[in-house]
Amino acid sequence: MRKTIPFLYAGNEQDLIQLKENIQPLIPQLEEGLTGSLLWYSQNAQYVPESVKIISIEYLAESRYKMTYSFRWNVFNACLDIDADQTITETVNFKWYSGHLIFDFIDNQQATTADEL
Repeated sequence: MRKTIPFLYAGNEQDLIQLKENIQPLIPQLEEGLTGSLLWYSQNAQYVPESVKIISIEYLAESRYKMTYSFRWNVFNACLDIDADQTITETVNFKWYSGHLIFDFIDNQQATTADEL
């Protein structure tokens, strides 16, 4: 799954610190793709809003990058006496092309019965 967002940046494509500082304010537009489905952990797992933080950006090749980020999620189930917070670290590849950032998210939505047929 890809997501494209406008990105006006006049800096050097290899200045990763400046690039990171310019992408961090755009995270709210990317949260859904960055966190994906938490059903793999638990049906009760909930993303903790505004917890996505960019750890690093790695330059791969011409206008292509890998971003390492972290976010928090919570599981609460009173019946089972579970109240846990976890921080997870993930990566996503993206490219900077013609004034846009194009992120390649892994689609990790739970399959439906129709998908199995």
